[in-house]
Amino acid sequence: MTPKAAYAGIALGLLALWAAWQVYSGWGLVTLDFKDAPAGKVLSAISRQGGIEIATDLDPATPVSIQVKRVSPLEALDIVAVRTESSWRVAYLGAPNDTAIDSALAAFRSGQTAEGWAGHGAGGFSAVQTRAGAPLDMRLVEWQPSGGGELQQLLAQASEETGVYLSAPNDWSPQIEKIDGGRMGDAMPALFRQAGGVSREVFLVRGPAADEPRGDDDGGWRGNRSWVGAPPARAAGRERGSRDWGNPEATAKRTEAQIKLLPPEEQKEAREDTGMMREFWQSVRELPEEQRRAKAREFFTQPEVQERMEDRRLAREAKMTPQQRIDRSQRYWDRKAEAKYRGGGEQ
Repeated sequence: MTPKAAYAGIALGLLALWAAWQVYSGWGLVTLDFKDAPAGKVLSAISRQGGIEIATDLDPATPVSIQVKRVSPLEALDIVAVRTESSWRVAYLGAPNDTAIDSALAAFRSGQTAEGWAGHGAGGFSAVQTRAGAPLDMRLVEWQPSGGGELQQLLAQASEETGVYLSAPNDWSPQIEKIDGGRMGDAMPALFRQAGGVSREVFLVRGPAADEPRGDDDGGWRGNRSWVGAPPARAAGRERGSRDWGNPEATAKRTEAQIKLLPPEEQKEAREDTGMMREFWQSVRELPEEQRRAKAREFFTQPEVQERMEDRRLAREAKMTPQQRIDRSQRYWDRKAEAKYRGGGEQ
């Protein structure tokens, strides 16, 4: 082989390695360029490129515009959710067989609660957020179970202590003697296997409903709609919309588990913020509703609290379309005018 041919062979080898690295380094990342495309098409592209399963009750014809390059599937999903005024979360569904899971997801896609299913969905991940507004990957949150127990009890504990949504048939709750903890993406499939069943990791995207109030602070919608299964408290007959302060110990574990997903340099500030919020809510939880509201107004108008809320709002607003920002601003001023009218001219 001549030196020239050898150099050519080396160059081709290096080129092949470079191409392979480009593919490997971008594996699972998402690149999208859509303008007013159907949401169904956009979500399918995220699912295919990101290697995740997505289930949604959003109208597939809903127009979506999005242009991103090599972002995580969660970031792409978050942008779509903001721009369609939807909510989303990762979920682990378990059942004795795949057919039951398929039926539950079919009910969710049609906007219905899966009959006979319990849904454990404490907390979500709205209490902890990166400075840049990037969504937390809740598949990575750690759970350390306190011991064995019935399946439904373990699901409730895991959800309360991590914020991950978990769902399974109500009447399926075998005794689990021992379970290993770890990342939820590993621990939940293992738990369902120990119960003698199967599981599915799926990203749920829930579209807006006309009867739910819009949540301008978080860019989404608020309300009591179920995700897959009915919350156990509602199934037990607790009044819809009644206040539930939850388990403080589980809340603290959930918050800390989520803080550990943040970049190291952001964790100290996040602990300070959540500690301040926890102390405030504990101080007002026993007060009458009117006094609690007054204390909340006082607390949330503090400059340092306002600054943190503004940072969070700006991070969320960056994912909106220009028209969404205009509409959001208009709703804000409409509320201000209404409050001024009700207060007899007071700001």
